[in-house]
Amino acid sequence: MHHISTGIILGMTFCIGFFAFRSTHLQKEIEKQYSTTMTADQVLAEIQSHLTCEWSDETVDTYKSGTGTSAVTGIATTFLATQEVLQKAAERGLNMVITHEPTFYNHLDNTEFFASDPVFEAKRAFIEEHNMVVLRFHDHWHRTNPDGVRVGMIHRLGWEQYQSTAHPMVFNLPEQTVSQLAKQLSNHFGTSALTVVGDPDMEITKVGFSMGAPGSQSQIKMLRRPDVEALIIGETHQWETVEYVRDAVTQGKQKALVLLGHANSEEAGMAYCAEWLKTFISEVPIEFIEAGDPLWSPK
Repeated sequence: MHHISTGIILGMTFCIGFFAFRSTHLQKEIEKQYSTTMTADQVLAEIQSHLTCEWSDETVDTYKSGTGTSAVTGIATTFLATQEVLQKAAERGLNMVITHEPTFYNHLDNTEFFASDPVFEAKRAFIEEHNMVVLRFHDHWHRTNPDGVRVGMIHRLGWEQYQSTAHPMVFNLPEQTVSQLAKQLSNHFGTSALTVVGDPDMEITKVGFSMGAPGSQSQIKMLRRPDVEALIIGETHQWETVEYVRDAVTQGKQKALVLLGHANSEEAGMAYCAEWLKTFISEVPIEFIEAGDPLWSPK
């Protein structure tokens, strides 16, 4: 047993060492390809200067690790800085990760609750060991005009031609049933976890889209619109918007709700973010890394 344990430990040590060597080697190779370097603060300043909104002091868009003086070897944009995304970024020599959603499991990235938590500690240790800078880019990416997530998602859906002039997130689609819309979205995003409230056979053309999780009041305001028969959302508390739609259906109102999943409803916005950054940052490589939808359903 002693020999087996020692072998495992030696194997793990080798893997960690090889991974660190590979990451360092990739960073050096990347640095050779680019004549200049940037700090995280310089990247942030470029972002701020290309937004149409003022940068607010009251925001979650702050550094979650690293400092503004950290040298940037490459930028990865992502919907979520998951452990897997961080590992892929490190492997590719991209030490600045710009994430749309929290890194540490709550909106403000407050880490007090997670003190000594093994999952949190392992993630933080990985970030520190690889000198990574994690910057959240949520509030201002939504506030700029047009909303960066909205641009990416509409392009991902291919719905530009159906966009209503009355509201940027209302679409006049070809006539179809709620079930057909749900199946189309399920196939398009490759998810088996999509759920629906309402009559599957109800025919619709007027579809609204509420990205992410803006809250039930925002979602219900969209459902109140006469030009929204079915609303696609990221997620909601099930006892709120879901039950509102269930009651509306019982009352004979032509309403339906499609829950696409938070990641599916916003991730394309961070793919667009990478392309947007490339239009004004050329000093370092920039790449989108997909976090993906963690939810699945048994078939």
